[in-house]
Amino acid sequence: MKHRLAVVLNPNAGRRPVDSVRVREVVGSVGHVAETENLSELNRVVRELLDDGVEVIAISGGDGTLNWVLNEALAIVKDPEALPAFLPTNGGTIDFVARKVGVRGDAIGILSEVVARLRMDRSIETRSVDSLELTGALGSGEAFHRLGFALAAGGIGQRFFSKYYSEPRLGAPAIVSVVSRAVASFAAARVRAPVPQRWLDYGRDVFRPTRARVWIDGEELRSDEQGAIHAGAFDVSLGGVFRVFPLASAAGVIHFQAGAIVPMEMIRALPSLARGDKIPSDYLVEKAGQEMRIEATGEEPLAPILDGESFENLRTLTVRPGPRIRIARIEA
Repeated sequence: MKHRLAVVLNPNAGRRPVDSVRVREVVGSVGHVAETENLSELNRVVRELLDDGVEVIAISGGDGTLNWVLNEALAIVKDPEALPAFLPTNGGTIDFVARKVGVRGDAIGILSEVVARLRMDRSIETRSVDSLELTGALGSGEAFHRLGFALAAGGIGQRFFSKYYSEPRLGAPAIVSVVSRAVASFAAARVRAPVPQRWLDYGRDVFRPTRARVWIDGEELRSDEQGAIHAGAFDVSLGGVFRVFPLASAAGVIHFQAGAIVPMEMIRALPSLARGDKIPSDYLVEKAGQEMRIEATGEEPLAPILDGESFENLRTLTVRPGPRIRIARIEA
């Protein structure tokens, strides 16, 4: 039986785990619900859904689930224009893709609205968003290829998310917690406050630069100690706390950030990040462009975080504009 809707469900992931029984009740005969407990099942599941000819793939899981489903689908279909629309159901902790296109509601509410529209044979509104295409090489020499939307390849962004995902309560509270602890740790180290070493280490870990050579649109940055190496395909709201990559609000360009920005500049830039402005810095290159190349120079390989998913042991990475991806827009 052909279905117009598919739901990829990871009931153990995300900020708000969803009851799979309830999802099946809501979807009924209109769609196909596939549960995945691990990544090894994902290729088979996505292939079955694509063979079914679905129009919309709804995704309920953690922050990285959309990225995995998108990339598995593209590996099978090859042609980005032949992909179905994707529908994030706000099950992650940041949900910046859903925020970008205006998806509102929780998973059950969103799915209920989609099912109601399909039962009445109404169309599903979609919006196309820009993407990043990442290519590179692992330390083993194996090729790396991935699509995504927001990249923290090194420096403050990559270190921040490493701390963020270890917080007990994710979302806006965790963002505020990591930033507050990092700033307090840095301040304590500056004044040599008598605090436990683990407090001092927290800020040092977050602000530690990444050793890498970086080229943006063919021009190499002066330093190989990068306080930030970031790229965004569109302007991103991080949990409603910070708004980043404003230069990518225009279609077809990537907002790049890279350079030897120092901790004090990062701290002073927090109000700018909250407003969605560029970061004021004498050491950060921040521009809209078409290509960024990164080459690890130290013993530490690159460990980029793409859309909330961590990838390890890369020696080189190139970021270019990727295809536009259709995202379903539902308000529940």
